Amino acid sequence: MDESFSPVIFLYGVAIVLGVSKACTLLIWSTLPKPRPGLRQDLKEAWQYRTMRTPVETKPDHLSGGPEPQVPAATDAAGQP
Repeated sequence: MDESFSPVIFLYGVAIVLGVSKACTLLIWSTLPKPRPGLRQDLKEAWQYRTMRTPVETKPDHLSGGPEPQVPAATDAAGQP
């Protein structure tokens, strides 16, 4: 191996080049315009805004105090309660 070639200097040089290129890449990526959200996300936000703005509607039969709906009794496979 030639005495004029130093592996330590070479490694330091590679580290400096990689560090500077990484810093430039991050600077360029941070200055780029941010992409807009997708159409699906836009529609979801619009729907949530719309549903939060409108009041929840209640059914009139719950307000009138009418009889509660009857729930059928549980049956087994043979049809027996």
